[in-house]
Amino acid sequence: MPQHLQGQLTDMGDIIVQTRWIIKGNRLAQFVWHIGVPVDTDADDRVIHGSPTQPTGKVDLIMDLMADKKVTLTPGWTDEVGNPTSGPTDFAVVYTVDDPAVINLTDNGDGTAVAAATGTLGTANVHAEVTVAGAPFAAGDLQIVVVAGLAERFDIVAGAPEEVTPDA
Repeated sequence: MPQHLQGQLTDMGDIIVQTRWIIKGNRLAQFVWHIGVPVDTDADDRVIHGSPTQPTGKVDLIMDLMADKKVTLTPGWTDEVGNPTSGPTDFAVVYTVDDPAVINLTDNGDGTAVAAATGTLGTANVHAEVTVAGAPFAAGDLQIVVVAGLAERFDIVAGAPEEVTPDA
């Protein structure tokens, strides 16, 4: 039988019947986002750095983040049916963001990252890729919508000027 054929092979004389079962879709494990409590940003968090990456076109989770807050991102581990469990010890996570003008992303290199709003309202997508023992394991996408923070200042807004005395 030819070496390049895979799966169940049945020699029918003049023909060979090849049966293969292929799992559809992404065979990577599901990435579970664990998002910390939002805390205030400082001036260093609002400095834009990094270059944008291409969005993947998919989103696993959407969250709102006030324009003056930041959150810590940590991988979460679950079993096949969604029960929390401990993860492998030899994993690595790489985080990227598609719009650093909206979210200042700091990949801590230890599996965690900090997503800080720069103060610009908008939407940015954070992508995470997990490897275990150097092999691809899971990937996930978090969409962060930066929204206005709480009212902290008062402004007097003047309306359009109006005529007080009619022109003759």
